[in-house]
Amino acid sequence: MVEGGSTRSRQSPDHGGAQSILRAASLLREVGLRRSVGLADVTAATGLSKPTVRRMLLALMNVGLIAQNPETKRYKLGVDAYLLGQLAETPYSFHDLSRDGIARLAELSGDTAYLSIRQGDSTICLHREEGKYPIRTHVLHVGDRQPISVGAASMAILASLPKAEADVIMEDNLDKIKDTYPDFNMEKIHTLVAEARIQGWALNPGLAFPGSWAIAAAVRDPDDRVLGAITIAAIEARLDTKRQSELAGLLMKEAQRLEKLMRRTREANRPAASLLAMK
Repeated sequence: MVEGGSTRSRQSPDHGGAQSILRAASLLREVGLRRSVGLADVTAATGLSKPTVRRMLLALMNVGLIAQNPETKRYKLGVDAYLLGQLAETPYSFHDLSRDGIARLAELSGDTAYLSIRQGDSTICLHREEGKYPIRTHVLHVGDRQPISVGAASMAILASLPKAEADVIMEDNLDKIKDTYPDFNMEKIHTLVAEARIQGWALNPGLAFPGSWAIAAAVRDPDDRVLGAITIAAIEARLDTKRQSELAGLLMKEAQRLEKLMRRTREANRPAASLLAMK
């Protein structure tokens, strides 16, 4: 009896811990499959009680895997969940496939090169590579999240979207931008986005941080959706008109190379994906 009781007591915590992990993973999956979801929807989809769902959602929020809109109270994936997804070892990882190209841009330009991905109405910096020029601009770090409109990557993304969609995003982000960047010139942003539509790349002439300039080109996924952007950032003195054109050429060439690589990778892995779907 004592031995049997001891065995059960040793197993119970393991069983309970595994069950909690499975429940949390189920919640994370349900939230991730939708752009945003309410508490009642998650409760119905998982079959768990509302107090359990609320407690687990709070725990996932505390570690950044889930975020809640303070106004609508609806849930969506948090920044940390999105970054983990991009860092996962899969053949379709935007981050993994871009590493060599970002390093190449930093080496060729001598300045700082970035990879940013679009998540809803925001961009997230996934990767940064340093060039060899001794004076650099470090206003953006890996994991930084910005409302779309702020920065060259945002403007390149906006310029690649239908104008009506881009205008809605800029309008929706207006309050967020004013809170963080009270002196931000939105009229100038509209002008720069319009110019980017014509020339194929975007310029940020130090609008967010004076003296920190950047140019960017958008990147599309194999389904022609705007996925994110690649950027070269430098001090103002290194981005005169002539050099803007030179670096823009490098950026657009690298963006095209990355898009082709993603298409080839998807095609190469399509048979394997089909077999997995059949199982």
